[in-house]
Amino acid sequence: MNNFYQRAITGILYVAITVAAIIISPTATAIFFLVIALFTVYEFLKTFKGRARPHVSFSLVISAIVYAVIALHSLQVITDIYLTLLIIPVLALFALELFRHKKTPFLNIAVSLVAMVYVVMPLALLNNIYHFGFLTDSETFQFILTFFILVWVNDTGAYVTGLLIGKHKLLPSVSPKKTWEGFFGGAFLALVIGWLAGNYFDDSQNISYVLYATIIIIFATIGDLVESLLKRNFNVKDSGTILPGHGGMLDRFDGVLLSAPAIFLYIKFFLNS
Repeated sequence: MNNFYQRAITGILYVAITVAAIIISPTATAIFFLVIALFTVYEFLKTFKGRARPHVSFSLVISAIVYAVIALHSLQVITDIYLTLLIIPVLALFALELFRHKKTPFLNIAVSLVAMVYVVMPLALLNNIYHFGFLTDSETFQFILTFFILVWVNDTGAYVTGLLIGKHKLLPSVSPKKTWEGFFGGAFLALVIGWLAGNYFDDSQNISYVLYATIIIIFATIGDLVESLLKRNFNVKDSGTILPGHGGMLDRFDGVLLSAPAIFLYIKFFLNS
């Protein structure tokens, strides 16, 4: 119960700060998630300690550059041509290893590149989800706020339902605590909230918001399991200790990292049309 209360307090503070950043402005949101991205990349790289030796400081600088280019493009500060600059940090990672003289140069490069794809790009794409609100006649932050509400509701519903009545293991070889009861509890709550969000923002788009919720349910769950697989592979309980009751940033944002790209594609190819 102590962990439950600790988790609840940390969760409330995290939600309050996130919502505040979103409501303040797209710039505040971009800066907020840049900070989150750097903390998360740091935790991810540290997970490989002893097996790979990526250059942490250089990787963080590269992460900031990659994030900034994607975020600035989403905010329409820069044009499409500047996205080609993302090639430079990738080449720089290869060049750096020539002078480091480490035993696992390609593993070091691979870990840093995975950090870019797995952590930085999904968090940067949140800015694109935010900006889509400016292309509609509704609230500018409706899509990004709905995204996080659905992620939080799905996660909280799964956690509480699993805690109360969870018996049947979802994927015990990866995450022994997650249950089917928890999955369906979180899914049901997220679908209800998705339907209500559709009624609130645009009652002619209820099905679109239910699909929005469905995508998040699927990919946030997969993201949670993928992060559990990572921790199980390296025999660690949490990715960090910065968030009491939750662990690290990677533990808190695991569901976001796979659902953000999925929602980005849904918006671009379905809602945008």
